[in-house]
Amino acid sequence: MSRRRGRGRRGAGLSVPGMVPGMVLGTALGMALATTLGAGLVALPAAAAQPDAPPAAATLTVELAPREITVGDRVEAVLTLRGAAATLPAFPVWEEHWGDAEILAAAPPVDEGGGVWRQRLALTVFVTGLATLPAVDVSLPAAAATATSEPQVITVRSVLPADDAEAAPQAPEPVRALPAGGLFWWSAGLLGLGCAALAAFVLRRARAVQGAVAALALGPFEALEAALARLRRENEVERLVTGMSLELRRYLGRAIGFRAAEATTTEVQRGLRDKSLPADLVRDTLGLLREADRVKFARGRADRDWAGRRLEDVAALARRVEEWLEPESGVEAAP
Repeated sequence: MSRRRGRGRRGAGLSVPGMVPGMVLGTALGMALATTLGAGLVALPAAAAQPDAPPAAATLTVELAPREITVGDRVEAVLTLRGAAATLPAFPVWEEHWGDAEILAAAPPVDEGGGVWRQRLALTVFVTGLATLPAVDVSLPAAAATATSEPQVITVRSVLPADDAEAAPQAPEPVRALPAGGLFWWSAGLLGLGCAALAAFVLRRARAVQGAVAALALGPFEALEAALARLRRENEVERLVTGMSLELRRYLGRAIGFRAAEATTTEVQRGLRDKSLPADLVRDTLGLLREADRVKFARGRADRDWAGRRLEDVAALARRVEEWLEPESGVEAAP
């Protein structure tokens, strides 16, 4: 009985030789995992403390098309700035010249994305040989840096052939008389007629100005009488009536004091009433102006005798206005 119980306890438990390899393997795996985790924890602060890599330096290049030209030809220059990400570059402030070249136009810089900026210029050169474009700078204020281009050269050819560039000057030829053909005489005649017409126009305008100045030197009534005397010598009825209407308006404007020369008949009526002119004078004045308007604007019939009578009516009307403007004789002013 005792032997069987001993065998049963020995078969139910774990043997010591079988447990040792498992314990050794578990211990080794735990140590390896702990070492890996510790190394990772130590590397994280180190990676966080490591500074970022410095950005690449900005570069500025210049492209010219074409590089060989004839004097005065147009050249397109393209300035390309690369590496200007997250900053606003300051391109040169162009004036009239870039070295030996003249600047025809300068477009504003354009952001093409990805840190690339471009500016286009139109140039021309008026000297022969090698024209030099010095280096230019583009500053990047945000990065406290500057990008500088390389100097450029443009080959400029002369408009003269190469074999004539150093040719000796020729002696001047003697003066030759040119034949005066029919075109010359026609041109001279037309020019003379034009000068005569211009002189007549200037003389007529001068006489008109002199007449206006002389009228201003006279009083309103005297100027009207002088104008009516000139109109009495006019043979064309429409011109006579038009001049009569204008001179009456001028007289009213100067004598009573309102802008009657440029006013319509209705505006003249309003101006006369504002100046408190007697009703009979207003009525007769408007009657003369309306008769003149009928001839001027409505093509009303009128002959020379009718127009002459209207001139006398204008003179009589002006005398009545003068009497109204002057104070009555024999009446003493109130103290």
